[in-house]
Amino acid sequence: KMTKKRMRTPRPLAPPPQSSALRSRKRARQVTTLFHKYTRERDAAVARASAGGCPVDDDVDEVRAAVDVDSDGRSMSARQVALLDEVNKWNSKISEIGGREEYQRASQLNTDLFSTSKWVLGVMGRWGWLDGLKVSSDIGSSSHCRRLESDMKTDSAEENRRKRGKKGKLQRRDVRLLEVGAINTQLLDAAARKRTTKDRGTSGGENAIKSVRTERVYRLDVRAIDIRSTDPRIQQMDFFDLPLPDPNQTICTMADDAASSSRQAYDAIVNSMVINCVTTPAERGRMLSLCYRHLRPGGVCFLTLPKLCLIQSKFTSRPYFEEILTKGVGFEILGEVGRESPKLAFFVLRRPKGGEDGSDDGIRSWDDKFARAPVIRRGKKFRNTFAVTLNKEDVTG
Repeated sequence: KMTKKRMRTPRPLAPPPQSSALRSRKRARQVTTLFHKYTRERDAAVARASAGGCPVDDDVDEVRAAVDVDSDGRSMSARQVALLDEVNKWNSKISEIGGREEYQRASQLNTDLFSTSKWVLGVMGRWGWLDGLKVSSDIGSSSHCRRLESDMKTDSAEENRRKRGKKGKLQRRDVRLLEVGAINTQLLDAAARKRTTKDRGTSGGENAIKSVRTERVYRLDVRAIDIRSTDPRIQQMDFFDLPLPDPNQTICTMADDAASSSRQAYDAIVNSMVINCVTTPAERGRMLSLCYRHLRPGGVCFLTLPKLCLIQSKFTSRPYFEEILTKGVGFEILGEVGRESPKLAFFVLRRPKGGEDGSDDGIRSWDDKFARAPVIRRGKKFRNTFAVTLNKEDVTG
């Protein structure tokens, strides 16, 4: 008896461009892993080429061929040409996986499967921050703010009534939140979400609608930035270029205009899967220091990074990383609101509120070891090179 052959569906010689990256979590992990590896190698090649006197374009997305003359028309040595060839090789590898655009698509897929924004909103909801922050409880962001606090104690009855609502409750202001490296608009969407409320009266019947008003669901003022914006609402900006808060600007008042708030400190910063993308230990430490300095006293930073950076790195362990965060940078780690997952490490970091003189509560204890990245673990299984080093001037400001 002859068996009937099963017809096979013909397969394409190659998958359609970017189709697997948009649907496959495995492919998304491959893209993010290779992008980090190639970018790290590319930046190291750029550093070597720059040290060798080569004209190198710092744009990761642009592939330039090595040439025999530089931009000034001078002939280049064979070593310089080889250094440029090395830069060009890693640029080509980055382009082969789709460049930064494909990396951002892969990151968006990963965040769709686990939303950092939901975790952030959940923590802030437990604190009551989604309803806004009480104006009077936000004293202490600067010396000027503390002077305002003392002045408030002697305010007139009329001024006190102005600060309170019709029902005698203290007024609230929006929570100022900065999202660093935003690859989606989930927090922006949450800040823009609105609901309709119907007020019922008794004059026209028991269920007569007196008025209909639209109000925001969450009292959030979100600013999202990324070095390569994927949405018009995400500001294209490098976090390292963000101006530091003006010490004369405070967030004690109800001023909401953009001009007065552009240099104010933030109540919360979301730094999710960004620090591991920064290529050098010194720049990672600078990013942590800047997160601290951009926060008001009492503000928090939501930080996430891959667990492999802490468990497989030859330069960093979780206890040492936490020591850098606390004794080095000056944060408090709020362990009661953190969480764990098999692949990600979560931290909720708070900038101390400060003492009477406006200084921090003494958490920071500088040690010169924070400026180095010594090997602390040896062995084949410690193949990750994640490290963080601090500059004392960046930390102390």
